[in-house]
Amino acid sequence: MMAAPNRKLFFGVLTSVCFFVAHHAQSAETRALIVAGLGGEPGYETEFQRHANTFANRLREISNDITLLLGELANRDAVRSALAGINQRASADDALVLVFVGHGSYDGEHFRFNVPGPDFTATDLAGWLEPVPAERQLVVVTGSSSGAVHAPLEHTGRLVITATRSGDERNATVFARYFHEALDADAADIDKDLRITAQEAFSYAANGVSHHYASRQTMATEHPLSEGPDGAIVLAQLTSLPTIDPVVSPAYEHRDALEEAINALRADKNSYLTADYYAELQRLLLELVVVEMQIEDAAEEGR
Repeated sequence: MMAAPNRKLFFGVLTSVCFFVAHHAQSAETRALIVAGLGGEPGYETEFQRHANTFANRLREISNDITLLLGELANRDAVRSALAGINQRASADDALVLVFVGHGSYDGEHFRFNVPGPDFTATDLAGWLEPVPAERQLVVVTGSSSGAVHAPLEHTGRLVITATRSGDERNATVFARYFHEALDADAADIDKDLRITAQEAFSYAANGVSHHYASRQTMATEHPLSEGPDGAIVLAQLTSLPTIDPVVSPAYEHRDALEEAINALRADKNSYLTADYYAELQRLLLELVVVEMQIEDAAEEGR
């Protein structure tokens, strides 16, 4: 039987910020910062926060040091401060995971990640990362124009994964959906070691993006790119994942139907009054949040 949605988590998706910070561990740790940026419209805002929450929840299974920044507190100063805190806690043996979910922009010279207040650039981020001692680093940027971060973020030991191959791919992306889906997918586990690495998640997401556009017979406006070391940083464990049972299966079907409805609504945006469009988009996205939490709760019961 499916569990009731976790309402604290539900309202956390809609509001501001949660922090998960642990004491410095004696052994190597994975230390993570996950940021959901501005959406530009309520629908995207909710979607970005939903993806960021999913990343955080999966990473919590392998990490005791996670900082999750959402809403108004996901600003330039908070990102810089969070990285300064990680710098104080991290050692050379640790892995650093940064995930930025949201829109980006590129002016031909600088990539900017869109956050409340002043945006920050990829060059700013590179400077904030410079003192962090972790020798294994992963930076994932899931939004528009994200390919422009590769040059400024290039660094020994750092894998950079982006939704686009250049700053000129400026449309909203679907990469985040497939990247977060990979962290729960048996199909993403290429070497069948019951772990999902960064490179495995990227491969799964890149295939998902390709299929997304091919199945709709539309031109792909994003081409995911991975550059850096082999991407062996582990992002999720699959050892305790249950198989899908008939009770949970309808929830998966419901999720798929909602995602299709959201895509159809966005494609038909010009047919709606602005207020009606946003109201319907918000309704569908909030329903999607509830269904995904039902799936997660059911999976927890099966573990």
